[in-house]
Amino acid sequence: MSEKKIVSALRLCSVFSDASERTLRGLLSCRPEKFCAGDLIYSADSFEKSIGIIVSGKVEVFGENENKRVRLNALSQGDMFGAAALFGKNDGYGYVSTVVSKTSSEVIFICEEKIREIIISDPAVAIAYIAFLSDRIRFLNGKISTFTAKSADSAVAAALLSEKADRFELNVSRLSKKLGIGRTSVYRSLEFLKKSGAIEYSEGTVTVLSKEILKNVR
Repeated sequence: MSEKKIVSALRLCSVFSDASERTLRGLLSCRPEKFCAGDLIYSADSFEKSIGIIVSGKVEVFGENENKRVRLNALSQGDMFGAAALFGKNDGYGYVSTVVSKTSSEVIFICEEKIREIIISDPAVAIAYIAFLSDRIRFLNGKISTFTAKSADSAVAAALLSEKADRFELNVSRLSKKLGIGRTSVYRSLEFLKKSGAIEYSEGTVTVLSKEILKNVR
């Protein structure tokens, strides 16, 4: 594989998009590992304290729920996984997700020691890494709010708040299944939130008008 393709993947990764040329050159020593479709890359029982960055192909991330795999995310070139395996205490919990190669793929792994060196020497990467973790915390807090909400209205409001954009397409059937409430209740809550001035909702598109109103829904 060409070094140009590796650098391209690193530049697509949010953590390394503004990395110095020196940092990128240093990462070229991390040679890609190849995986076939269906290969296990990471799991709770098999992982390294490294972050993985996809150079080519597609990868899927799953959560384990009562011995069933629940698809959480799909990743492609430039996407990163494994941040949860870094810097934490060795408390026996291991890695929290299962990562499987959906297609033939190539991934570079950057170990904890290497990441520490880069964070110390390249401030742009340090700031980007903090921003990445902050975004993940914000996302997970939104999910927690969704699943601990006391009413259909607050559950729907929390789900809308967890979206990154202020305008997005909404699949009501999918949201209904995720929240465990009926589609009629979701539509009723959307109408309530619309009348309250929190959102606009038309033809499957939601526009968030007031995050404060959404946050205060009970």
